[in-house]
Amino acid sequence: MSPTIRKDCPCPKTTCTRFTLCDECEAFREAKGMVPFCREPPLSFWQKIRKLLGLKK
Repeated sequence: MSPTIRKDCPCPKTTCTRFTLCDECEAFREAKGMVPFCREPPLSFWQKIRKLLGLKK
């Protein structure tokens, strides 16, 4: 099985060793109980503000 490489990777962490390597990124993030950046649901403006301020719903 060849690795999935995404040239248009939307992740902002361009210095990451897994940047553009979808399979490796997914496995790494899942092991940590997280979702890859490209699979996170989009946040509304207010959700971004709450996240920035560290507020819960």
